[in-house]
Amino acid sequence: MLKRFSVIFVVVALAFSIIGATSGLALSDTQQSQLVVSKVVSAADQKAAAAFWTHNQIASTKALSMPVDLSPARVDASAVIPDALGGLSASTKAGAAAANANAVAQKAFPADWQAATAATFADTPADVPAGTGQTYTSYYVNAWAPAQTIYPHVWVGRLSFSTTGGTSYCSATAISGNNFVTAAHCVYDTTNNVWYSNWAFSPAYRAGSTPYGTFVATACTVLTAWVNLSGGFSINGWTKYDVAVCTVGTNDSGQTLNTAVGWAGRQWNYGYVRNFFDMGYPWQDTSLHALPNAGAYLRTCTAESFSQTTDTLGMGCNWGPGISGGPWMIGYAPNTVAGAVNSVNSGLFIGTQNLYGIRFTSSNIVPVCAARGC
Repeated sequence: MLKRFSVIFVVVALAFSIIGATSGLALSDTQQSQLVVSKVVSAADQKAAAAFWTHNQIASTKALSMPVDLSPARVDASAVIPDALGGLSASTKAGAAAANANAVAQKAFPADWQAATAATFADTPADVPAGTGQTYTSYYVNAWAPAQTIYPHVWVGRLSFSTTGGTSYCSATAISGNNFVTAAHCVYDTTNNVWYSNWAFSPAYRAGSTPYGTFVATACTVLTAWVNLSGGFSINGWTKYDVAVCTVGTNDSGQTLNTAVGWAGRQWNYGYVRNFFDMGYPWQDTSLHALPNAGAYLRTCTAESFSQTTDTLGMGCNWGPGISGGPWMIGYAPNTVAGAVNSVNSGLFIGTQNLYGIRFTSSNIVPVCAARGC
């Protein structure tokens, strides 16, 4: 059954996108707009969201259920198209926060910064894993409090929002234009054909601490192809559309997102096999078992990716729900203004220690970002 927009219309628009990318022709504003759907948040709803998302409310909210593919965990490598069909590889650079950003934030959010600047291991969780030498290595990123506010950790945070059944959270990353990038399934509910609401992004989140405050979304954009999906989730059929970008307002101290924390770069049209750092705030593992310190700390897996199917990446990882929308980062370098997002977490096969994400191309991240001014 068709949802709100014509599938035929989307196919035609996507065809224009591929033709433009492969021929070197730029898409017109009209062609770009046909690929995406946006939701603008009213000023009243922004104010209500800012009041709703207190420290306690953010910390007590559980993760959104991660999309699960119930079919066998098989690679569809035969469907992978040559990289060149996605257009020329491109990237944007990461950016630093304003020079006085930490001083402003410390004055505005003193309790959060008291914890973030405590140079001690006393509050480090006892279960911090040493990692594994198998197909991936996973570990806590900001278990040590001072690691909370360094690059690139400062760009990644928890995205809190309201659903038809209550509240949930995903993971997200600050990018240029005072936007964050996350998964479409954290923004638009294809089951009920509705937008979620009350999106609020807390960068550098750690165990209830939000040292740069919280930024309420003013508008969100997803691909039209995502809105048109129906039926059961499929990694091989859905993940290539699972990306969203949202614009945010200022925090309680009047800082913009990019002034407060800077932004991660982006990359698109790159190959399928790369070495990623996959980051976010998982609540459960890939077998849907609850984690110690669920959702409290930023965690990562590092592994070599593989081609799952067209414009869909896979990589080894044991983290599950809660890491939805978290970045697959290239060029991770602690304490350095460097790193680019090349995918976001989409879904999993239960019991398979892999995560799957969209491969950023000129047909997905580019039109979504163009709509939001990344």
